[in-house]
Amino acid sequence: MITKSNYENVVDANIAMHTRLAENYNTDEPHFRPENIKKVESRLVDIFNKTNAARLLDLGCGTGFIINIAKKYVKEIDGVDITQAMLDKIDSSGSAKIRIFKNDTGTFPIDIGAYDVVTAYSFLHHLYDIEPTLLTAYKALKNGGKLYADLEPNFYFWEIINKLERSEDNDPIISREIEMVKYKSEDFMKNLNLTKKIVDFAEYGKNVLGGFKEEELKSTLLNIGFSEVKVFYYWYIGQAALINDSNKPKEERFKDAETVNDLLQKILPVSRSVFKYLGFIATK
Repeated sequence: MITKSNYENVVDANIAMHTRLAENYNTDEPHFRPENIKKVESRLVDIFNKTNAARLLDLGCGTGFIINIAKKYVKEIDGVDITQAMLDKIDSSGSAKIRIFKNDTGTFPIDIGAYDVVTAYSFLHHLYDIEPTLLTAYKALKNGGKLYADLEPNFYFWEIINKLERSEDNDPIISREIEMVKYKSEDFMKNLNLTKKIVDFAEYGKNVLGGFKEEELKSTLLNIGFSEVKVFYYWYIGQAALINDSNKPKEERFKDAETVNDLLQKILPVSRSVFKYLGFIATK
């Protein structure tokens, strides 16, 4: 009897979970909100301008979140994902040439040095081992090309929240994060009719490994061969409470949230445990 490796089990778990999520993915996932699309588009445009990008490789493309944004700015996009149900949702309309591949990103047979930019949006935490996928990205890039990854769990935030327990004494801000970090898997299990193992393996980097550490990400990327890695943090605990404060006008709410963010960014790395997510831009 042949026993599957954990790598293969994680791939299978992702197919199982994302096949069930595909139908409503674009409406249920918060990163499809207009304000987030605007933020990501701004980052992408800056990267495209710096690389004179014409060709993009999107690893873990899902239903086409990055593709939908990027096709306005580059001539060619290749998207790679392992779940057919997600790939079926991609909108290939527009002037850009879009090709879709059903493949594991760690073993995808890329054209070496053929791409100006590689993206991996909210994807790395779904992998058992990120290094094969990062190596795919490195090989795919031209010299001077950039890898952009985003919306990944920050280990130092997850570490603190995982130590907390449900309690009536917790502030609602804390209680919400406890539910989202420690008990979100229960919702997936119930709503998608999946086992705990499948849900945990489908988000292995989050539920099993507890997120990503900046220093380990940098070390891995530099060891692969990238010349420069810039890590950024965002979405601090309590930011949603400021933005959604109904007692203040919308403009004032967003200004308050931005003021706090600016301060927390200035005092990094001291403040890094209050940020839920991180991302990075790595240059070959």
